[in-house]
Parts: sequence; structure tokens; C-alpha cells
Amino acid sequence: MNRIFYKLGGSIMILFLIVLLPLGYVMVQIFTNYNEVHLYDETDEMASQYATLLAVIDDPDIELLVESMDRGETARKMVIIDQNGNVVEDSGIRGFHPSEHAALQGKAGRFTDPNDHQEYIYAGEQVQGDDIGEVIIFSPSDLMDQSAIQVQQALLLSGVGALLLAFGFTFIASREFSTPLQEMERAANQMARGDLDVEVPVKTKDELGSLSHSMNELARELKRYRGNRQAFFSDVSHELRTPLSYVQGYCDALKKELYQDETERQQFVDIIHEEAHRMNRLIHDLFELSRMEEERFPLDLELVHIGDVTKRATAKLATEAKKKNNTIKVDMEGKFPTIVADSFRLEQIFTNLLQNAVSYTENGHVWIEGSLKDGNIEVKISDTGRGIATEDLPYIFERFYRAEKSRSRDFGGTGLGLAIVKQLTELQYGSIQVESVPGKGTTFTLRFPEAKEGDE
Repeated sequence: MNRIFYKLGGSIMILFLIVLLPLGYVMVQIFTNYNEVHLYDETDEMASQYATLLAVIDDPDIELLVESMDRGETARKMVIIDQNGNVVEDSGIRGFHPSEHAALQGKAGRFTDPNDHQEYIYAGEQVQGDDIGEVIIFSPSDLMDQSAIQVQQALLLSGVGALLLAFGFTFIASREFSTPLQEMERAANQMARGDLDVEVPVKTKDELGSLSHSMNELARELKRYRGNRQAFFSDVSHELRTPLSYVQGYCDALKKELYQDETERQQFVDIIHEEAHRMNRLIHDLFELSRMEEERFPLDLELVHIGDVTKRATAKLATEAKKKNNTIKVDMEGKFPTIVADSFRLEQIFTNLLQNAVSYTENGHVWIEGSLKDGNIEVKISDTGRGIATEDLPYIFERFYRAEKSRSRDFGGTGLGLAIVKQLTELQYGSIQVESVPGKGTTFTLRFPEAKEGDE
């Protein structure tokens, strides 16, 4: 089973083994080497002590000393050689020839008894006397084996205990790490099946907690996107159904000649033309908005004087404003620095906002006020129109949202104008805000950063 719990746990256990096994081996080797060095030193020390003793005792006592050495419980042996290098006394060592070993002059070495194949470590020491040349002490090499075995057993028990602790730690750690991942996997599978109400518990503040929080945000965003998509298709169907109904109805009337005179027939043709134009605008706006949201919208960025753009936009709306007895006043404080923008698209933003201001205002005023604040050029477009209800303000930049639903067709809009304005503003490094008081008017505030040296 390829579960993350087993993979993570197995990896941690392997890591523990990789660390513990070499460490145990090194510790055993260190202790073994220490025992050997210690045995060499101990043997050399005994040889030195016996050399001192032999220098002051008589010959009969030497034989007794050798015999007592043979009966000792430590299984150590002794060999005494004369000045010529011949063995004069021994306590059970056979086959040792001093001339073949490095026993003279205090040297140490190893020797294997040919009779019982016992391995010894020996050390020799010169005796200060006339008859005795050197005393050699032999210590069995396995004298320290028992302590080494005890240490090995202790290390083995420690290793087993460490592995058990490692297993417990691995189990807990693997579960703590794998449980959030399994919950996220379950949530992802539910989201893939269309269940977007799933929520992953956020138990920690580390990367896993952040990932769980991101999964929850993704689920909410997908849910909102699905709702917006459904609303989008519903709105598009509704927006297209109305002009199509007009076109179909009046085309049937023309086909069946259900008109009284030429004037009424021309009126039917004009309505068909107007509705076809409305559908064309709707499709064009949808296409542009889609490209903006997918960041595939080309902009011809350059250094632009915002005052020139507002003048062109105001000139376009002057005639329409007069028809509704509205006045447009422009108040731009001094000469503004340039901004980085697409001149055509920036004009589209101002034209759209001025169009709305003029359309929803009668016998009133429209102001364009500009100022420079904290390195940003701020432009306010205000009107004395009917205003926007407070509950509608958070949604006016959404596509197909109209505050004046009952009168939307009278103003000829597609419901996409402000959504396009917001996207165009943000694509040109700006921001837009709205304030409104029902019955008194609305103010849109645009902010664009002034161009810095090197911007083109």
C-alpha cells in the first residue's frame, strides 16, 4: 500500500538504522582497541614490577615465584632468560624462543603457544642483575573478552531500546505529518467530484497548516467561481434573449407585412437594427472582458498626460450632456505629471464613467476634479444624479450587475461597462473606488501612479 504514512515512517526508520548501526560498530571497535591497549600497558607494568623484584631476590625464590605464577588465577605466564638469551625458567610457556621475538629491551608483541594455540600478549623488561638478563610476562589475549562481551551486550540492549524509541517517534511523527496530507487528499478528491463544501482542519501554523488553509481558500474560490459561472451563463442567456426576441418578433411582422404604413415598417427596421447593434456590443464587451481577466489583453503603454485624455472624453459627451440639460465642469489643478498608460484605453475609462454620469443625471452637474496626492494622480468624476443604493455599491463592478434594473434598457447599457472600467484601470496600475448617496449623486475616484524616471 503506497500510503504516505508507511513511506515516511520507513524513511525515518532507515535513517535511524543508517545512523545507529555504524555508530554501534564504531563504539565496539573503540572499546576493543582500548582493551588491547590497556592489556599491553598492564602486561608491561607487570613485567617492570617483576624485573624489580627479581633483581633483589635469591635464586631459590625465583623458582618459587615462577611456580606461583603458574598457579595464578589470571592465567598469566612468565619466562626468565639469562644474559645470553637462553630460557632459564618458565611457567608453562612452550616453544618461545627469545631470539625470534622482539622481547628484548622492553619491547612487546604477540605469541601463540603451539601446544594449546592460546594467543598471548607479552612484554619484556631488563633485570638489573648478574645472572638474569630479562623477565617476560605473558597475558592471554582473551583476558578482556568477558568485559568486551558485556559491553557488546550493553550496546546491543541500548541499540534495541533506541530502535524501539525510534519506532515510537516514527509512528507519532509519521501520523502527525501524514494525517493532514491524507485529509487534503480526501478534500481534493471531493472537490474533483464537485463537492466544494469540503473543509480541511487547520491544526498548525506551519507549512502544512498554510497548505490546509490554501486548500480551504481554493474550495471557496472554486465555489464562488462556479456560482459566478452559472450566473454568467444565466445573465448572458437573459441579455441575449431580449434583443433576439425583439429581432425575431419584428422580423416576423415584416415577413407577414403586419404594419400599417411605410413609416411603421421603417420603425420595425430601426428596432431590428438597434437590437442587432446591442447584441454586437454585448458580444464585443464580453470578449474584451474575458481577455482582460485572462491577462491576454494587449496595451500600448506610453507616457500620457491625463489632462489631455479628460478633455477628449469630455468633448465626446458634451452634446449628450446638453440634451439632458447637464453641465460638465473640469477642474484640474495645475499641470500634472505624466502616467504610464494606454491613451486609447484610458480615454475609454473616462468616457464610460462620464457616459454613466450623464445618463443617470438630468438637469444637473457633472464634475471632473484632478489633484496630485502622495505621488498619485487622483481624478474624481462626480454627478448630481439619482445615486446608487448602499446595498448595491459592493456589486456595481461585477459583470451584468445593474443598480437600475427596471430602467436598464432605457439607458442602452450591456451591464459590463463598469466591470470593463475596473479591469482596464487595474491593468494600467491604477485603482478605482465609488461613493454614492441615493438622491444626491455618485463619485468615482481614480488613482494612477505618476511616471518615474526611466518609464516609457
